[in-house]
Amino acid sequence: MDEHTLQVLKLIKSHSKIKNYLSVLCYFAIISGLFLYVFYALSKSNHAVKIVKQYNENPEQFKIEKVMTNPRMIFQHENGQMYNIKAKKAHHINEEEVTLYDVFATGEAGNITAGKLEVSEEGDHLIFSDHPVLILNRTENLNKKQDKNEQ
Repeated sequence: MDEHTLQVLKLIKSHSKIKNYLSVLCYFAIISGLFLYVFYALSKSNHAVKIVKQYNENPEQFKIEKVMTNPRMIFQHENGQMYNIKAKKAHHINEEEVTLYDVFATGEAGNITAGKLEVSEEGDHLIFSDHPVLILNRTENLNKKQDKNEQ
């Protein structure tokens, strides 16, 4: 064989060795990544189990809250009007009371914006607070009165 063919064969052999080293390196990286992921997942779940165990032993040390983000409520008033209430955050105080923050309520009669809405007695009482603003829509009765005044 001539010298050029020998150089090409050496080059192919060196490329083959590089390919083998890179393959081993990739397999090692994949296996070590999986090992780290499994180790991290197992260590985190163990921490959660400890918290639950501590809560069962002494629940007075822990404060538990139910918090919702972007809650929505739809309720019907006694006169049949539907109201849509949207908020940024809600906090459950107990089974009968909920506090909503940054509230926007819309209905046929108008709109209400407030910083806080307290819903109590399973929804029988609604208290808007923290600078509530009420914007009334024109109703049919008001439009009829205006029409009579204009005539």
